[in-house]
Amino acid sequence: PKELASREWALQRRLDDVLAKLGEKYGDLTGRVEVKIRPDVPFTHIGGLQEAKTTLQGFTVALVNPELYRQWGVTPPKGVLLYGPPGTGKSLLAKALATSAEAIFYHLKLMNLTSKFGPNTGEILQEILTIAVREGRAVVFLDEADALALEHLLPPPQAREASARLVAALAEKLDSLEEFSRIIVVAATNRIDAMDSSLVAPGRLDRLIEVPLPEPSAQQEILDLLKARAERDAGRRLFADLDYGIILPPMGGMSGAEISEIVRRALESKVHKAGAGEDPGPVTAHDLLNEIDGYRRIRGVVDKIRYGQYL
Repeated sequence: PKELASREWALQRRLDDVLAKLGEKYGDLTGRVEVKIRPDVPFTHIGGLQEAKTTLQGFTVALVNPELYRQWGVTPPKGVLLYGPPGTGKSLLAKALATSAEAIFYHLKLMNLTSKFGPNTGEILQEILTIAVREGRAVVFLDEADALALEHLLPPPQAREASARLVAALAEKLDSLEEFSRIIVVAATNRIDAMDSSLVAPGRLDRLIEVPLPEPSAQQEILDLLKARAERDAGRRLFADLDYGIILPPMGGMSGAEISEIVRRALESKVHKAGAGEDPGPVTAHDLLNEIDGYRRIRGVVDKIRYGQYL
């Protein structure tokens, strides 16, 4: 509807203006803080992770109808910590919660933020949470929350001291949130050992949800979703009938992000063949097996580049 679009446009302008002023005060936030008024990742677009999806989806009521908690004599959650290996879908889950609740999605990329602003990141987090409270129903996503430890910036003694101040600023803001504020802070980490214990104290990020690597049945669900999305985007069939009995065993231990990369590479290989004037044919199980083998050969190098000291 035109009225809804007009309201969203006005809200987007207001948020853009506020973030621009924050940028003037602290420095450019581009690529570090992103805001989406209407996220569009439903839980049905996430393969596997049934337990995590069910648990997180249950928190939709805390955003949509927090008064229901009051009727049962309890307060809604303020914060959730998603933990698990890289590439398992933590960001997608946070975005799906915002989608389910029709909430504004604030994506704070903490590795990028802390790398630029260091301990001053605490002030920025407080400012953005203040904005979120003012603008209404929201999911504030703290991506790579282990970056709050500042181990990537400073030697251990200085990192501990500076991190304590940063975490204290965040904890202070979480404590000050009204009990029925229609805001949930979702943090994600693949390094639970680097999280400050004070952040998971009651009333803060006290709901812990594991986001594990997918089992074979979940891997098949992820593959089916990726296939359907690619074929929908292309408007035609791209895959032959696949024998999952031969595809899934060598995919053992692979995350959803890695499976997505395998499918992308298989499709890209077809693009290259078509560009060379060949008839590439549909993606087959053999094509996927070739990409799995190739990916496994370079995965060790990719991990070292991507995660470095966090291995």
